Amino acid sequence: MLVLSQSRLRDRRRECRLTQSELAARAGVSRQLVAAVEAGRNMPAVDAALGLARALGTTVEELFADPVPDVIAALGGTLRDGAPLRVGRVGDRLVAAELADHGIAGAAWAQPDGVIEAGQLRLFPGASPAGCVIAGCDPAFGVAEAMLGGLGPRSLLAISAPTGTALRALSRGSVHAAVVHALPHELPEPPVPVARWHLARWQVGLAVPPRLRGRSFEAVVRSRLPFVRRDLAATSQQAFERARVAAGIDPLSPGPTATGHLDAARLAAILDGAAITTEGAARSFGLPFLALEDHDVEVWVAERWLEHPGVAALGELLATTAFTERVANFGGYDLSRCGERVAAANPVSESR
Repeated sequence: MLVLSQSRLRDRRRECRLTQSELAARAGVSRQLVAAVEAGRNMPAVDAALGLARALGTTVEELFADPVPDVIAALGGTLRDGAPLRVGRVGDRLVAAELADHGIAGAAWAQPDGVIEAGQLRLFPGASPAGCVIAGCDPAFGVAEAMLGGLGPRSLLAISAPTGTALRALSRGSVHAAVVHALPHELPEPPVPVARWHLARWQVGLAVPPRLRGRSFEAVVRSRLPFVRRDLAATSQQAFERARVAAGIDPLSPGPTATGHLDAARLAAILDGAAITTEGAARSFGLPFLALEDHDVEVWVAERWLEHPGVAALGELLATTAFTERVANFGGYDLSRCGERVAAANPVSESR
């Protein structure tokens, strides 16, 4: 496939010490065509591309073939060969994350954008990297992603990640925004200067089997049920550990670890066990919920991206009833202030 590659044509012409007119004469094309291709306004026909390549002592593929894009893991680490990926663009870099649960958690296959083959990204035909990339553990951003789908630079890629992991990605510059939740007034220090939007208030705690409805925290934890936990970087896991220590309960033995709140509740339902999750996720699987803490949920956008069209589209969407009514339908969310800008509690630290 031929793609516009104006910089390679210009660079190769200059390496050969040719003017546009001289290159045009050697290739048998007009100078206007050379100028248009170098400016990215035109794509040469096959015969013209062959003439330009011959005149510059190279191949059509070198000048015009679709380059293999470089890609980094949005959440750090490495991308496994053969793993299906979702892909977005942050600045001049492509970032990717593996499909959650290999893309098979729902009733149908999820749509990947590409795959790693021999260490390189291959985008599938028709795939277009998302314009805005956000990392966090709120499943409501699956709704936002669907509502912004197909909007080019205003589209959204939502990557499931614990709060701590999302903030590390924000610090590295591999995402535009992170979803953060914690006890009110106990949100962590932003790793970079950020703008903040309030999203919701929700409860974190335990999804439990119906037969344990109404039991105490101590009774559930001591019940020897299969117990699904979260990554230690997850704020919900930290809330559980605070409650466990306060109750004088020893650390739990190793068990299954979920990738997100919905995954935790799903595993609890499958295993007939308990899981560290949110009220909304527990309700989605018909499980009773034992609340531990009320958390504020915010979206933190790195200030450098505030003028990005994808960030603007996300900010606009959060304030709409089209978004909030869809999310409220799942239950467990207080969305009364969704989309409001939050003043920095410590302006000095957030502008350092």
